[in-house]
Amino acid sequence: MLNNMLITNEIKQHVDSSLDNFNQYILNGTPSKKESYNNEVILAKQKIGNLKKNSDDVNQYILRDLDNTLDSYIESSKNTISAYENKEGYVFYYDDFVAAKNIASYCDAYASTLMQNFLEANSIAYKELNRNSSVIYIGLATYLILILALCVVYALTFIRHISEGLKGMVEISNKVSKGQFEYYEGNKTDIYELDILTKTFNTMITDIKNLISSLNGKIVLEKKLKEEEMKNLKYENALKEFDLKVLQSQINPHFLFNTLNCINATAIMENAITTSKLIKSVSNILRYSLRSMSTNALLEDEINIVKDYIYIQECRFDDRVKFNLSTNMDMKKVKVPGMTIQPLVENAFIHGIEGKEDGGYINIYIDEENGECNVLIEDNGVGISKEVLDKINNYNYDAKHTGHTTGLGINIVEKRLRYLYNKKNMFKVESEEGKGTKVYLKIPIMGDENNDENINC
Repeated sequence: MLNNMLITNEIKQHVDSSLDNFNQYILNGTPSKKESYNNEVILAKQKIGNLKKNSDDVNQYILRDLDNTLDSYIESSKNTISAYENKEGYVFYYDDFVAAKNIASYCDAYASTLMQNFLEANSIAYKELNRNSSVIYIGLATYLILILALCVVYALTFIRHISEGLKGMVEISNKVSKGQFEYYEGNKTDIYELDILTKTFNTMITDIKNLISSLNGKIVLEKKLKEEEMKNLKYENALKEFDLKVLQSQINPHFLFNTLNCINATAIMENAITTSKLIKSVSNILRYSLRSMSTNALLEDEINIVKDYIYIQECRFDDRVKFNLSTNMDMKKVKVPGMTIQPLVENAFIHGIEGKEDGGYINIYIDEENGECNVLIEDNGVGISKEVLDKINNYNYDAKHTGHTTGLGINIVEKRLRYLYNKKNMFKVESEEGKGTKVYLKIPIMGDENNDENINC
């Protein structure tokens, strides 16, 4: 009966929902409302059929009337929809429209009558069940009281035997905690589990004693290994520091800048304008990379360096590679670690375009959305295999994806961004072999005051 009430309520809801969708479709002409109306009517018809299979004779008559009324409602609503879709005018489908709404109310009335009948039947069944259950409850209560009394007697006896055995184990445990490893003999008992516990407890004492002896030996060995590791680390750090000093001593940046400026001046005097621009672009990139590798920079400065890099590559490859740069925001509001965008553009060129005989394009799009700066670097190059792409997006980078200008790979770029803004999911790569690559960056605009501090990536 309860299930029948639920189905009847669902029929009523389907009719009401179909009427609401029907009204919305006639008023607004939304196609999805018509589809929803049809679905609701079909469900209502199906559930009326289900109820007919599980109802008595009295309710069968009501269900028959409800089913016929629903058919009339469907016919009137379909006539209305047909006239509306044929654009015959409101006057032509007004009567059917009103009739459909009235008939739907009749369906609700039949459903309410069914609900009342089912409710009365449930009430009668409940009263009968309640009378029968009183006798059962009394018998169960008596039986449970007897069982409970027996359980209490058995539990008290059982607890007494267990507590006596556990008391001795507690005393031995206290001695073990102080380093005194003694066996617990215990008294013989009829409780099988307590005998097993005693044997296991003694085995545990032996194992603990052996384990402590083993750990003491391992601690001594690990201490020696740590000392050796510290010596090796100090040695490796000394070698790295020496290598760094060697690299730093290989070139004097001021000498190189002065030399490039001298060559630039000579090119201008010789009217070699293209050569002068190339030298100036190289000088700008070198100066910026040396100055900005360990500091934060404005996105505007980053894009200016990208433009210098693009100019060099355009002169080198002429029409074989096309660059497109599109910005739609104030880039002075965004700070990034120095040399963030240029390595990504260079990676797109080296690993995507340079190996293609027919060349390709690299597009850079920058815009603002929801307080973030979106940077997209896309190319139509050779793409990245799924295996390598999964490693990149899971931060399991391959060291070979680095540029020639700075030696920075996408792993360093992602880490520096993450350390600067202390957040993940700022970096994403989409690619398919033979179909190019897209690199997405999401950078907060004017982050917190910590963004002005130097970083060390």
